[in-house]
Amino acid sequence: MISINCKPYEGFYRKNVLYKINDACTVSFREEHETGKLERVNLVYDLEHHQYGLFAHEFRNPVVRKEGCKTADVLACVVDETQKKIHTIIFDVKSDISAFSDDLLRNESLLTAIKNVKKFICQIHDEILHKNGFMLYYSDEGFSEEETIGIVTESFEKEKFAAAADLLEQLLSDKNILISELTDLKLKNNLRPYAREVECLRDFSEEKVTISGRLYDLQIFLLEKISEQESAALIKVAL
Repeated sequence: MISINCKPYEGFYRKNVLYKINDACTVSFREEHETGKLERVNLVYDLEHHQYGLFAHEFRNPVVRKEGCKTADVLACVVDETQKKIHTIIFDVKSDISAFSDDLLRNESLLTAIKNVKKFICQIHDEILHKNGFMLYYSDEGFSEEETIGIVTESFEKEKFAAAADLLEQLLSDKNILISELTDLKLKNNLRPYAREVECLRDFSEEKVTISGRLYDLQIFLLEKISEQESAALIKVAL
């Protein structure tokens, strides 16, 4: 098999570098904000004999330009050379994914919900393409791959995304008698480019996402509060 170009993991990592993990360990992904808030995701690599792990933060296929190209926070894999199986986990940290107002007609809350989901799906879509850039070499050797798509967040209020899907569909089809004609027209003009996002919002509320025509289950990893400034989640990376 053609060897994948990756570096040995030695306890630290840089962006856009694919690392190989030879022994069971925990990789701690950290996302720090200007406010001092810290979100930490502990990736527990549970490796058995003839298995190794792969890890990358914001991995991008080296053949593509950075401009116009998105990445996800983490790409993690376990490779079993004996069984020729791979489990891939791709996730992004969106701590405030449900933080928009319950009043979807206030402060562009509906548009915020639409953009949050759209951006997440775009990141996952592009990351799968980046990953497939080297995964094809495993596939050529007869490896099978199982993919897990996830989001790490403080709260996942599925009913808010369902309500956003319902309202978007209503605004783009019927005249809303609860708001003025002027406001209704302005909303429709602003939202018309997002007409196709109704189904995306509805799927998201059911913990599903469609990437390149394939429907994936969306795994929700909830951050637990450790202190006023820190929250953490644990994800097991194993076959």
